[in-house]
Amino acid sequence: MKNKIIYPNQKEIHDKIIRILKEKYLNNFGEAYLIGSLASGKFGKYENQEVSDIDIVAIPNKINKKWIYEGEFHEWHKRYQIGEIEIENNLHPISLLIPLKDNFKDLFKLEKKLNWKIEKIK
Repeated sequence: MKNKIIYPNQKEIHDKIIRILKEKYLNNFGEAYLIGSLASGKFGKYENQEVSDIDIVAIPNKINKKWIYEGEFHEWHKRYQIGEIEIENNLHPISLLIPLKDNFKDLFKLEKKLNWKIEKIK
């Protein structure tokens, strides 16, 4: 198991990332949700230089040609890498999770089943 180093200033980092997402990335979406370590206050890096990614669940109006498609995962979403945000000299990738069924029902089922924290950001 990799040891995770959680950044001590979670609220400041969260607010900065949300601001950047809204300014640069969320124009192409109707609604968007934040999940994962940033939403749960456990955002950081690992001892082996890996970093937390920024997980956004959204349905885009169109797929940007610059996004990098990574495939289908966990039977409920497609994943694209859509950019990076620098925090404490570390580049954190932004993962866009697009529900396969073009709605958020599976996301909310997983929220209840797995006790996820989900934050609406748009």
